[in-house]
Amino acid sequence: LGEVVRAWSPFYILTAVILLWSVPAVQNLFTKGALSFTTFKVPMPGLTGHVTTAAGTVVNATWTFSILGATGTAILIAVLITFFTTPQLHTKELGEELAGALKALGPAILLIAVILVLANIANYSGGSTAMGTALAAVGPIFPLIAPVIGWIGVFLTGSVVNNNTLFAPLQVATAQGIGAAPSLLVGTNTTGGTTAKVISPQSIAIAAGAVGLNGRESEIMRGSIAYSLGMLVVVCVWTFVLALV
Repeated sequence: LGEVVRAWSPFYILTAVILLWSVPAVQNLFTKGALSFTTFKVPMPGLTGHVTTAAGTVVNATWTFSILGATGTAILIAVLITFFTTPQLHTKELGEELAGALKALGPAILLIAVILVLANIANYSGGSTAMGTALAAVGPIFPLIAPVIGWIGVFLTGSVVNNNTLFAPLQVATAQGIGAAPSLLVGTNTTGGTTAKVISPQSIAIAAGAVGLNGRESEIMRGSIAYSLGMLVVVCVWTFVLALV
């Protein structure tokens, strides 16, 4: 029993640290408390004070970087706590794992950066609003197809977060155009996206590599796509029903 408890300890530690970082009082330390000096705010030149929305609001485009407040920092701290509380681990192994993680995550980091650039261009240029206004022409039936946008977003990017970064503003603009609740369409953008997670090429590649099925990704996708589409249909119908309530 003791060995089982120790084997699961990294997950206990990770959960505890993440929960601690989620406490508002702790986050306030990083934003306006004693540790606020670890948070940097950089106004974007050419954007801040130079762009006005359709509503007449001047855009305040500021990049905020919190060294300690980021969730990634909490995960890193959990890793270090696990390392120092596990005698079987050595510094060399820790270094090798960190280097391997950075190497493996390199393409993902680049992809996320490009997606954020694309999303910000769409938002600050008014592109998201323009697309949302055009989609509003679909009318009250739009909630029926709103989850499909999220489904496509996750299938292409492999990430629900990236999907929301790209398409949540579009869903909000469309909701305002058809008189629907923005929270409903943003939520369904997320839910629709999760149904595509099982057939996202990135997710399948990771899963195949983890269980030694490299080269059989197409088989996995063929076996999963029916479940993905089935769940998507359920989400579409349920979203439409909620929009009518």
